[in-house]
Amino acid sequence: MSLQTIPPEIIETICHCLDAITILKLAQVSRQFRRIVQSSALQYKTQLELAGLRDGPVGNFGSAARLDLLKAYQTAWAAFDWSQSTQTTVPLHGHLWEIVGNVVATYSAETGFEFNRIPSPLRHVAHEQWSITGVSCDVNDFSMDLSLDLLLLVELNSSKSLVVHLLSLKTGRPHPLARQPRLSAELDSPGPSLSYSFQIRIFGEHIGVMTEPEDEMLELHVWEWKTGLLKKHICQDHITSFAFLDHRRLLLSGFADLRAELRILEINDCQTDTPSFTFLLPELSLDPYDMDMTIQTEPAPSWPVNARPAEPLATSHDDRLFVVSLGGWDSIPGHEPAFMLCVQLSTMLNLMDEPVNRAGHHTISWEQWGLSTRMLRVPSLPDTWVCYTDKTQWKILDFNLFDLDPEYRIKHEKTVDKKHRMFVQPVTTSAPFTLRSISLPPSTHAVMLTEDAIVAVSEDEDVVTIFSI
Repeated sequence: MSLQTIPPEIIETICHCLDAITILKLAQVSRQFRRIVQSSALQYKTQLELAGLRDGPVGNFGSAARLDLLKAYQTAWAAFDWSQSTQTTVPLHGHLWEIVGNVVATYSAETGFEFNRIPSPLRHVAHEQWSITGVSCDVNDFSMDLSLDLLLLVELNSSKSLVVHLLSLKTGRPHPLARQPRLSAELDSPGPSLSYSFQIRIFGEHIGVMTEPEDEMLELHVWEWKTGLLKKHICQDHITSFAFLDHRRLLLSGFADLRAELRILEINDCQTDTPSFTFLLPELSLDPYDMDMTIQTEPAPSWPVNARPAEPLATSHDDRLFVVSLGGWDSIPGHEPAFMLCVQLSTMLNLMDEPVNRAGHHTISWEQWGLSTRMLRVPSLPDTWVCYTDKTQWKILDFNLFDLDPEYRIKHEKTVDKKHRMFVQPVTTSAPFTLRSISLPPSTHAVMLTEDAIVAVSEDEDVVTIFSI
């Protein structure tokens, strides 16, 4: 039997097991295969994958309707117009607020928590609002994951011990899946500092809290939150930030020997804090003590397939973007050098999966991986927001490898720091991305990009406006 004589329904079934690029190559083989691939079901599958999205649960939408919705969703982002979008205004009560996983949350010691789920008319996500009052602890910081119904509260008690409370995001009661809804840890170096900040990450079965006392050593605790088991405790010089690479590994930023670096540690290897991989960044011309480096990766990547309402499509987190911000101090205010390094998960995983790298510790030089990233000069490092702006124009950078719109696509190499303000040698990177400029109301002070919206902060930082697609 030749390939051409295989019944079309069998070929279509086989195609549903293939990736989008393979399916598109198959469509170039013959007219017969092209007709099969052009069926609405396969078109939807390929276009969904190329857009960096995933299919939602089976519901009232067929493949043709989902394909139409996908096209409308992409068009809405490509031609974003705040004046035509659905707008939701959220007051910023209290002293703490977060935007994680398409939920805006505020906290006040007097009134408690207020939550707003970001709506999307196109994805059939309705606006939802709820509150939690009567929290029985001092809240120093918090984070959340709607897919896990998890509200994580961080408390630093009077003895400067770290306490983590695991609550239901919808009810505020102890989380029903947490064997120990109250986790605690004695800090190795509590010190005399009165000023603490925290980095909090939630990733599926794991949570991580990094404690940052002012002018003292940072400390990281990682728990398996359902069992309450402490999986990792790190207290080292020159670590600055962390994120979860995947369900097995941590990604830490830090400095060593005048080099900035990204270190990958196995979560379940409790015997050592030695990284399995170290990705070196360019050699520094500044003293690491005069620098700061943080890692951001949003949105929260832990959405299980069946945890959300019946939405036709959602963001895929198979290959997400990590943004590494690097900033230095300068004697002249307003002249501090600041850069952001954008790197996709696949860039690191591809190097780690090479046969030579399957055992032991490996150091990957900047020359081996740097060209596959994109480093940009930015006006200043962000505080709360992963947000860079000149106050008159807002830009969206899209690192989707398959968005090939020639009008907005930037593929050429770019060299930054030619004046050696942060690095010994100018840094050249070339990862392609799409750059689009958008406008927002002139009163906008800062922005954040979420799955279904652009969230704008007012100039006095007392209100956020959600512009949903």
